[in-house]
Amino acid sequence: MIVNNNRAVIGKLADRNIKFNRTRNIFILITIILSVSLLGVMSLAQSARDQKMKKQLDMVQHVMYEDVSEEQIKKLKASDEIDFLTPAKFGKSFKIQDKMIHPVYFEKDTENIKTPAIIEGSYPVRTNEIVVYKPMLKLFYDAKNIGDHIRIKFLDGREEEFVISGFTEGNENSNVYQVVFSKEYSESGEQLKDVPYTVLCKIKNADRMSQNEFLDAVRGIGRDAGIERKNINPHNAFANSLTLSRQNILFIIGLSIGILFVSILVVYSIFYISVLENIQRFGQLRTIGTSKKQIKAIVRREGAIMFSKGTPIGLLISWIISYWIIPEGWSWKYTIILSLIIAIAEYITIIISVQKPAKIASSITPVEASKFSGLKEREIKESKKLHRKLSPLSMAKISLKRNRNKSLLTLVSLGIGGALFLMASTLIVSTSLEEYSRQGMYQLGEYAISFDYNTVQTMDKGVTGVQLDNPINEELIKKIEGMPEVDKITKFHRTSVRYDYKDAVSKKDYFSAFTKEDIDTINKTLIEGTFDYDRMIKNDEILITRNDTIKEVYGWKFDIGDKVNFRYFDGKKEVEKSFKIIGSIDDSKVTDNYSIFVLPIEKLEQLFPGLNTIDTLVISINDFENEGDKAEEKFHNLIDRNPLLEMHTLKQNLIEDKQSFDLLYKSMIGLSGFVILFSLINLVNTIITNIISRKKEFAMLQSIGLSNNQLVKMIQFEGLSLSFGNLIITLILGSTLGYGLIKALQHVGATYHHYRFPTYYFMVYIMIIIMVPLIVSNILVRLFQKESLVSRLRHVD
Repeated sequence: MIVNNNRAVIGKLADRNIKFNRTRNIFILITIILSVSLLGVMSLAQSARDQKMKKQLDMVQHVMYEDVSEEQIKKLKASDEIDFLTPAKFGKSFKIQDKMIHPVYFEKDTENIKTPAIIEGSYPVRTNEIVVYKPMLKLFYDAKNIGDHIRIKFLDGREEEFVISGFTEGNENSNVYQVVFSKEYSESGEQLKDVPYTVLCKIKNADRMSQNEFLDAVRGIGRDAGIERKNINPHNAFANSLTLSRQNILFIIGLSIGILFVSILVVYSIFYISVLENIQRFGQLRTIGTSKKQIKAIVRREGAIMFSKGTPIGLLISWIISYWIIPEGWSWKYTIILSLIIAIAEYITIIISVQKPAKIASSITPVEASKFSGLKEREIKESKKLHRKLSPLSMAKISLKRNRNKSLLTLVSLGIGGALFLMASTLIVSTSLEEYSRQGMYQLGEYAISFDYNTVQTMDKGVTGVQLDNPINEELIKKIEGMPEVDKITKFHRTSVRYDYKDAVSKKDYFSAFTKEDIDTINKTLIEGTFDYDRMIKNDEILITRNDTIKEVYGWKFDIGDKVNFRYFDGKKEVEKSFKIIGSIDDSKVTDNYSIFVLPIEKLEQLFPGLNTIDTLVISINDFENEGDKAEEKFHNLIDRNPLLEMHTLKQNLIEDKQSFDLLYKSMIGLSGFVILFSLINLVNTIITNIISRKKEFAMLQSIGLSNNQLVKMIQFEGLSLSFGNLIITLILGSTLGYGLIKALQHVGATYHHYRFPTYYFMVYIMIIIMVPLIVSNILVRLFQKESLVSRLRHVD
């Protein structure tokens, strides 16, 4: 016999209740497993990404000191703050067909600084030996294996012959190939002997520093070695890794709180319904002396038992999925720590969820329990009508009125899930991928014809050198304009200059030009200062872009009112001239692809008289979707004849951007789907518990003439009422949130978002929400109809 003051009675009664509520337990377990697995996948996947990144960063240099002398290398080697360093050389890049070739020299042993690993053959030793990435040999018809000879034509026009001593690892999809030369060649070879050394360094205890401490340290080391700040290049990814991403952390925390909140809502709803169905049992326990405290403990113990069963399964699922997503970042240490945090959060969630149901269960008296009906949660005023029309629909309405609390809980959980789904789908349909890809000069057209990279690099005068006999001339422009597919051509003007400002001496850059039609755009994007178009022409004034980037690289910004000294070739002679800085613009918000220095087109024509300063054509097509491929073929036929020109396309931009957005969309819909799944669990649980708890009532109705079809319709009407109520909430709340989200994104500059209602997604959601109660109701009614009417009439609640 169980003694009432025995503590073990709580556990035994909780176990017994769990055995009696198998349907409820299934739904609670599913909810806990979903909640834990979703939290686990989010946090463990993010942790795995961080660990993968950390492992990758452990194999890279912390900082590169560029353009260093032998004396400066000695000073760096003498620094106590440097853990390891290795010298390297980077030659001038050039193109072969559409592949970029990087001539480099690395020492054979670079310890834990990752350089191209030799996977076959040996490190180059002799002057004429090189190591290449094997796919690069496709560019050379007479070389296939180690020991073969290849002839490479470099940027300066020299052609040299080399022997392949080995192959390096690489990325098959890359368009950039590194060619590794020997130390002997780096000292005496034509392409590298005059190239200054770059020193790759690891800093002692860098991973324990904050981002600012790290940047101060590497700049201090460089300063002590006599290296200018502009030649100090910290590894940005490593520096950023020293500061936790506040945005990512807040996003995961916010999302986790949302998931836990939905879990609380669903588990609370399930326990609440369960308690109402078991009021008489709790009343019986009170009759034999069970205290309120013990009743509460029984309900809480049930929650704890369900937690202990569901959490390990959810964690195991999250481990498997997280490992499958990012196996390289798997860490038992962080997995265990995060799993403990998730388990604690889920346990608190369960305790909060059962708190109110436990209080309701403990507050019922034996007398109230004996009178309680699971359907009668609130008193309904007696109708003055002596008779009412009874139909499946009217009886469903009566049932819903008697169960308003249950219905409200189900509606709220469904509404939250639906609103989040509608908000996510609104973002998807309101995002114009083409407009996103068209940011910058592609706003003006779909094709950009410009100078070939190799050509600009080899020209002594840079872009201006090519413009002396500019291949983008009137003849080419007229040929393009004459194509029936072409709608408009936009010309960009840019010339090469060198400038002196503070410690930036003889620095290469460009003059970019804008027209009077661009004045409004410039005014809208002006960050500081003022400008007048005509005054700029008269008084030798310029505008500045990218000032924040300049600050990051050099440690200073261009100050309004200062003068910058320029040297440039005007097409006939070298010229020196000073310009006054009058304003700074945000180039990320303008259509034109401006360089640092911007001035009126008329001023550029004055500075470079008689020179065709066009360096890029952006071409707009009448019907890009239908005529784009045909036009592109014609453009290729034009420019392929001229090695000085190359073309970039919006089409390629769209392909790359689509891959990024597809991943984002899948993640958003996946998360929304999880929330909807929580809500559907609640809906299905409500329908099932209603049917099971009212088995006797249904049998009584059928005994007085209610047909099977009418019974099914009545239950389906109840489910559909909840579905339609949810759809109203989803439509109102989801639309409001979706519209607000798009407007907020537009406000912060994401102009490629335009609000559209996600009709297709909403229609799919409607179908799911309507079909679930119809299918569940039909299946359950058919199942319990297999039991005889007499047996169901004898059913005891």
